[in-house]
Amino acid sequence: MLLVDALINECKQFGVKEFFGIPGDFVLPLFQALQQRNALPLYYLSHEPSAVFAADAAARISNNPSVVILTYGAGALNAVNAVAQAYVEHVPLVVIGGFPSKQEIERGLAIHHQARTIDSQRDVFREVTTLQVRLDNPKTAAEQLRLAFRTAKEKSLPVFIEIPRDATNAIVHAMPPYQPRAVEHDAVVAEAAKLVERLRVAKRPVILADVDVRRFHAVEALEVFAAQFNLPILNTFMGRASIDQNHPCYAGTFLDRTDTEAAELIRAADLVLQVGVIKTDSNFAAHADLFPKEKVVELQHGGPQLPLAAVLEELSIQLASALLAPYEVRLLQAQSTDEAAALSLTATSVVQELDRVLSDGQQLVPFVSDVGDCLFASLHAKPSLLLAPAFYASMGYAVPAALGVQAVTGLRPVVLVGDGAFLMTGLELGHCRRYGFAPVVVLFNNKRWDMINAFAPDLNCTELNDWDYVALAKGMGGAAYRVTSLDQFAPALELALQDESRFSLIEVMLDASGRTARLNNFAQGFLQAGASC
Repeated sequence: MLLVDALINECKQFGVKEFFGIPGDFVLPLFQALQQRNALPLYYLSHEPSAVFAADAAARISNNPSVVILTYGAGALNAVNAVAQAYVEHVPLVVIGGFPSKQEIERGLAIHHQARTIDSQRDVFREVTTLQVRLDNPKTAAEQLRLAFRTAKEKSLPVFIEIPRDATNAIVHAMPPYQPRAVEHDAVVAEAAKLVERLRVAKRPVILADVDVRRFHAVEALEVFAAQFNLPILNTFMGRASIDQNHPCYAGTFLDRTDTEAAELIRAADLVLQVGVIKTDSNFAAHADLFPKEKVVELQHGGPQLPLAAVLEELSIQLASALLAPYEVRLLQAQSTDEAAALSLTATSVVQELDRVLSDGQQLVPFVSDVGDCLFASLHAKPSLLLAPAFYASMGYAVPAALGVQAVTGLRPVVLVGDGAFLMTGLELGHCRRYGFAPVVVLFNNKRWDMINAFAPDLNCTELNDWDYVALAKGMGGAAYRVTSLDQFAPALELALQDESRFSLIEVMLDASGRTARLNNFAQGFLQAGASC
């Protein structure tokens, strides 16, 4: 079989439903071959980081690998930042980079798009991917392809595959069907037994769940375990929407001390079971005293042979066998609402109104939030599906990510984005008409990089011009509405939801007082933590 057919076969083996990318000379043969076969759709965008963001979102929401194809050097290296975000946030991304042919290399000339050496591209990607392979030997190419896809799937991390310009039609041998590795039952039993000893003596345990619970398909197992023993479940900021927010044990999101009930649950706990937690400064730097080593127990995914879900299931069995009774139920009090604030036009009140309208409907609507005040405002909604780069925090994620979400799920996402992030990647909405995508984009316009301003209020370079975003959206083929008061938002949202033929942009005009208290509190706590180091 040809290498291109082997690639398509691996994609189907591992649940890949589409390709993303940007054409460039070193991958044109691959693009041409994929187009001829038309086995999977290929979505192209305008800028390499956007193509990666779209593929990243497809992988996050499907929990399967997603593929992005970029040309050698100028294309792949332009995407490094977006791939780095996927790496630290545990996204199973397969990055295919073009590479010069053997004949080009043997000329002894520097090749266009080449950086320091012919291998610089691979050397750079070694820092932001967990595996790098180059398919320049037909005898081993099939095994290397399988290794790359299996690694992305099993580790939920990005991998990098270089395909030389002349390798697309190389003849490679067929691989047998992929078989997941068998679970090591004895290791699972032993891991669960260690946790049982801690839980048997605990009186007030709490679960803190992060994004790896979702990445490694452990959501159901954790929810069953928590319900069986009345264990409160808190999410980290990055792990939001990993747990059903209607679950009887769900206790909210812990971000900082302003989450008073959540913080009190952690403070009063004598054991904090951190499940699938990626330890980041966003969640822990300012609150180390809440998590002393003596009361923290970590449970991580141990690979396909020691999966997180299997350990949680075994833990339920062992605790039940030990006749451990359910713990005393500890419920949170409902947060009070400032009625005056709820009537004014702020990022918070808009998201609350958005949540109200969508809650009244029956459709599943994914949320995609960019970085900035919109991310903190999103805490006031309870979506079943939410994507947001809450740790690495690369601006410009949400708009191209929305395209990736609709490509892989068919669902129309709602996008929360500030004007600063929109300026980076908002023009990718122009591709919606070609693909039939119709996201609803809520653009918070306060004419500045508000999150940066929250951290540096005296900095004068955070101000932005007020572009005519409504005209811009219409010029790209979308519907557009400008909202200047809260009572205008719901009608605009209803019109956007009814119009399924195109994307809709709702520009919300905010003044300087529209920033969320959550962002102000987060910035203050973060700065204080940094000053005390």
